[in-house]
Amino acid sequence: MFAYRARGFDALVGASQCLLHWGALWAVVRFNQLDSSLLGEHFGRLCWAWAAGVGAELLWCNHWQGDGSTPGWTKCWQRAVFACAFSAFAAFEPVLRHLSPPVAGLLWGGHLALLVLAYRLLPWLFGLLFFGVQHRHRVIVVGEEERVADLERVLSSRKGLGYNTVGWLGVNKTNAAAGRLPFFGASHDFAEVIREKGVDQVILAGGVREAQVNQWKTDCERLGVRLVVAQKFTESGLGGFSWEAQGEWCFGMACREPLQSPFNRLLKRALDVFVAVPAVLFAVVPVALVTWFVQRTQSPGPLFYRQWRHGRGNRPFQVWKFRTMHENPALAAVQAKQNDSRVYPFAVWLRRHSLDELPQFLNVLLGEMSVVGPRPHFVEHTGQFAEQQRYHVRSFVKPGITGLAQVNGCRGEVRCAEDMDRRVRFDIAYVERWNLWMDMNLIAQTAWQVVVPPPSAY
Repeated sequence: MFAYRARGFDALVGASQCLLHWGALWAVVRFNQLDSSLLGEHFGRLCWAWAAGVGAELLWCNHWQGDGSTPGWTKCWQRAVFACAFSAFAAFEPVLRHLSPPVAGLLWGGHLALLVLAYRLLPWLFGLLFFGVQHRHRVIVVGEEERVADLERVLSSRKGLGYNTVGWLGVNKTNAAAGRLPFFGASHDFAEVIREKGVDQVILAGGVREAQVNQWKTDCERLGVRLVVAQKFTESGLGGFSWEAQGEWCFGMACREPLQSPFNRLLKRALDVFVAVPAVLFAVVPVALVTWFVQRTQSPGPLFYRQWRHGRGNRPFQVWKFRTMHENPALAAVQAKQNDSRVYPFAVWLRRHSLDELPQFLNVLLGEMSVVGPRPHFVEHTGQFAEQQRYHVRSFVKPGITGLAQVNGCRGEVRCAEDMDRRVRFDIAYVERWNLWMDMNLIAQTAWQVVVPPPSAY
């Protein structure tokens, strides 16, 4: 539950600290016209200093202690200054030996002040950037009063990771308050409360029968809500969950999500931009000119076609496509079939090679889509496809232009429930197993399928 976000957050803050060290060291060497070989010679010393000093302190100040307690502000600040002073001196010592004592002291003191300031500001800045509105989870806790109150203390210390606990449900009827959390009623109001409060994640505070857990797991999957089971170390874990330890609690996740890590999201976004910018300049623009010219004779009308789809969190957005059908708003939501009479001649070739999807790189640059991810379906079809168990899990990540399902032949018309089930299974596998290499591999496979289309492409 916390691990992906915490590790990614610490990696980003720590890497930024290391870059700050390196930038300051480079500036000192350049300004004083010292031998540039000092940069390479002492790069290892810089990394070691950061790892030993600032890296260890990041773990402490972001509250990742074994017992789940929170250090006081004064103690945290004192440790931060010590860690920054240690790492700054260790990294700069080889350079400072080449300078006069007053200049060396001034430079070291200035860098220390900058490092301490960044040390306090970077976590706050990255928290706003990576755990803002779209990535802040509204959480409710379900369980007995004492367990919920105990768990609430752990959750409150993790607010910086984007978890906002809005209330709790009792496993029996009670009006007592668990800590500072508002009481939303009994657990039989589960689905109603989730819809009414806009909940993103449910935490079961243990002490619940396994049969009931499985029922709530099914309900959460149908509602598009994450489910986590929290248990004490002394309790036996349930099967079918991925477990992580935090203090005296173990948290079992029904769905692993590597893209909960802000570091992973940054890597994925960098790949998206790296692919989308040249795609827009060197593919979308030339194909748009050719398509516009052909449309004038074969099917007059707008060059682009925009269609409502569901994106991350089932939020609707409009995808961009080259228009490949004669204009007929009444049939806009009808799936395309093989040899569809609505498709004009040149568009048959466009669709065959998936070139009508090229404008969706604009959606990627706008942040509404990713290059790789679950393909977004018609808004009108979401209710129909949502009958598939775990369908909404695919909405935990951004939709993509291509995906694991598409490169494995799941494209074209959905003719039966088995077709949809196979796509959903591939999409969920992508959500749970994401890594950067998978994205690059799927992009390469998609590029090959554009040149040599599979039989299901039409």
